[in-house]
Amino acid sequence: MDKELTVLLIDEDSAGIDSMRRVFGDQANRFKLRRVADVPTALARIWGGGIDLVLLNLPLARGCAANPLAPFRDLQEKAPGIPVVVVCDSAGEALAQSAVGQGAAAYFLREAFEPDLLKLLRSVAGKTEPSAPLLGTLAPDGKGGKIIAFMGAKGGVGTTTVALNVAATLASHRRVILVELHAELGSLPLYFQPHRSMRDLGDLLAAANRGEEIPLRELESCLWPVKNVPGLQVLFSARSEQTSVALDPGNATGILALASEIADYVIVDLPASLSATNRAVLENSACLGLVVERDPISVHSAKLILSRVDAWKAGKLAIGAVIVNRAGLVSPLPFAEIDAELSIVTFGVIPPSPDLCSAAQHARAPLVMLDADSLASVALRELSREIEDLAPSAGPAERAATGSLAAGHVASPTRAGIR
Repeated sequence: MDKELTVLLIDEDSAGIDSMRRVFGDQANRFKLRRVADVPTALARIWGGGIDLVLLNLPLARGCAANPLAPFRDLQEKAPGIPVVVVCDSAGEALAQSAVGQGAAAYFLREAFEPDLLKLLRSVAGKTEPSAPLLGTLAPDGKGGKIIAFMGAKGGVGTTTVALNVAATLASHRRVILVELHAELGSLPLYFQPHRSMRDLGDLLAAANRGEEIPLRELESCLWPVKNVPGLQVLFSARSEQTSVALDPGNATGILALASEIADYVIVDLPASLSATNRAVLENSACLGLVVERDPISVHSAKLILSRVDAWKAGKLAIGAVIVNRAGLVSPLPFAEIDAELSIVTFGVIPPSPDLCSAAQHARAPLVMLDADSLASVALRELSREIEDLAPSAGPAERAATGSLAAGHVASPTRAGIR
């Protein structure tokens, strides 16, 4: 095996990853190390895809006095395709051997870190198929909010405006986080102009790419509350080269999993792309609003995107078109022709309103808050109701009592069923 391996270390002690890096030495370029402190966070990373194997520090497991192997069994049950190698000291060797007897790939002693560890890891990873994202859920235990994605058929069709206003509408009665999932050059920071000290997606990605765990409080410190919309918080895209780092499927879905723990809806503004990261997000979303303009290029691009998403077989993802009329066209494509080309339901049609959009930008406010009675605002609220009917999310009290549906599970037709 010559490919780089991504190894996820589950260890409460942050020093654990440093000692592991010392073991790898000059072979570190062939291993990508990530660390999390607990199994639930590890599962979020695994479900995002790209993890080749897991190292489970046994003292973490021994913290469960009644059932010391419970964390290992949780991994085994919820991520059956990922090999688990147990790390222990000599006092825990009997327990490690028991884990191997129950299906762990191997174990090794902490006191005896040797170069042979590298061979062991490659051998274990070589016996398994490459990992892939788990389809359809970011939160299989039913505790997460719904993930709603918006993506443009091409750049500049108004995707961010649609996502922002849907988020603001839902936030009138739900807890909502709007995530601008662009590694750089997003437009929301320009729209709201937050203080330069405000932390953003780049800060979270920098920590993730250093192999550090992203705790919930770290995400919360990067959320910007929108003025006059109490239920809405925004995670801005990276705003500087210093914080602009790689956005991969694992850290993208890991961040969304954290956001879904504290929100009823996580609205994701995706760049127009068929990247592996977008695929992982869509595989873990309840529905996708594909934003399309009424021109041949936009509709053709949307058709290509739908063909690729169909090939991905993205779980229970429900897809609909959001047709945006950003300005009056001389000869717009008829709606019937768009329907025939795309063969998906239309979630909503947004009428042209360039003056109101410009006023909203100057006011640094969502359009639906600035002029609630405008035709565009009414259409955006109707779109929000359509999304909420399609992917209902339990309120905080109900979720606390019973747990909501999993983030990617929605009682609705799949794309093949909504023609």
